[in-house]
Amino acid sequence: MIKQTRVLLAKYKWLKRVVFFLAFWILAHVTYITIDGMNEDISQADIAIVLGNRVESDGSLPSWTRGRVDRALELYKNGTVKLIFVSGGITKETGAMEAKAMKSYLVKQGVPENAVIEDNAGINTYHTAINFLNWNKEKQYSSVVIVSQFYHITRSRYILRKTGFEGNIYSASSRKYRWQDITGALREVPAFYKYLLAY
Repeated sequence: MIKQTRVLLAKYKWLKRVVFFLAFWILAHVTYITIDGMNEDISQADIAIVLGNRVESDGSLPSWTRGRVDRALELYKNGTVKLIFVSGGITKETGAMEAKAMKSYLVKQGVPENAVIEDNAGINTYHTAINFLNWNKEKQYSSVVIVSQFYHITRSRYILRKTGFEGNIYSASSRKYRWQDITGALREVPAFYKYLLAY
């Protein structure tokens, strides 16, 4: 009985170490992507790439999606970028096309239609990167500003670089914050390593 108890305690001690290590790793990763995303790296660039998010059934943008688009709009208006590439899929809950809604919003804010490139096949970060690269084969633009939530910046930059973009990659994050950013940052940990291994 005593021997069995010792074995059980040894197992729990090993399990506690694993749990502690994983918790530390997650905290370190979240801290890194938060600092990386909030520490904006903005410079003159050819184009802003806006990663999509949920839109309403009537085509309106919820605050967190509008925050990304407004950030790109600011970059366009102050002359930091000359073009805006909006990319997204179809919001499952509403059936709305994200890139179409983002472009419509930007045009209503005074951005010329020909200054906004619409990619409705950007169903995730990887597809956005691939779609941008395919579109850019003819254009050959060499500098971009990634625009998304702060916690999404690190993965977005990583996948754009990994899929073959060789130019300068800058970043700007949405200034709209919500409590779901906490869960969003935590989800970025497995998402990053999924992209690291799968793409």
